[in-house]
Amino acid sequence: MVKRRRNVAVATAVAIAALAGCAQPGMPAAAPVGVDAPAMLSAVIDQVYGTPQQRLAGEERMWLTSQSAIAACARTKGVVYGVTPYQPMSPPTDPAPGDLLGFAPHRVDFGVAARIEMLAKRGETPNPGLPAASDDQARWFTAVESCQNAATEGEKLRVPDGQQELEVELVDLLGSVQQQVAPDLTRQYASCMKSAGIDAGDLSEAYLKVEQKFPPLSFERPSDPTALPEWADAVAFEKKVAAADWACRESRLDGVVNAAANDLQKFTATNTARIAQVADGWKAMPSLAQTLRATVKTTPAK
Repeated sequence: MVKRRRNVAVATAVAIAALAGCAQPGMPAAAPVGVDAPAMLSAVIDQVYGTPQQRLAGEERMWLTSQSAIAACARTKGVVYGVTPYQPMSPPTDPAPGDLLGFAPHRVDFGVAARIEMLAKRGETPNPGLPAASDDQARWFTAVESCQNAATEGEKLRVPDGQQELEVELVDLLGSVQQQVAPDLTRQYASCMKSAGIDAGDLSEAYLKVEQKFPPLSFERPSDPTALPEWADAVAFEKKVAAADWACRESRLDGVVNAAANDLQKFTATNTARIAQVADGWKAMPSLAQTLRATVKTTPAK
């Protein structure tokens, strides 16, 4: 969700913005009288993207359905593929529609350290259906690999019906508003980030720079990445990039979000039924995942 928090920039981030002279606020387009544009945007994002709990349920629904389909396909080829219980692959994060600079939320980090630490400490374990004999393993892997396409239908269940189309339309709308009201935002952002010592022209590049700072890891066996000598510097860099990201665009957000108010009102009025359908789909997601959890036979990994 988009959050208006004026007191979040740490001292270093404030210094970055002042030094770069970037993200200078222009004259924000006025939202319609009585309309809270940030609240309206947050409500629409909740309806289109779901809550963290609902998105997690969607991931579990996709996992159990896809893995069950692979297991069924594998049985036809004479091998056993175990369906393991769902485990999140990353910590929950707030949606950033289209990674647009004018509409992305404030972050204190990008969730990279948390994701790597979670996966490393968990480790990868062999599928419970993997045979012990090496000759049998080769046949097993061949059969399972040939069944990967069976997961396609399950992958569609991660989000409610109609969500992806609605998301595309929302991102297009917000992107058009940003281009109209702040066509210089991307250029100023890149200049500001460069002044902070970060060569990133957009949010995707900022995220990539953070990922590249962390040491390469193997997740085959559980490990504690926080014990690595490079870990502390990588975590500090992630927080630095997040602080710079916010300092380099925060003062422009009110103008961009306010300018979107009219279009958001039209979007919600025009798509009332579709938005309600997707929102209802998200609300149903936890119970759908729970039903699958109760009916799908899962086997803990070895």
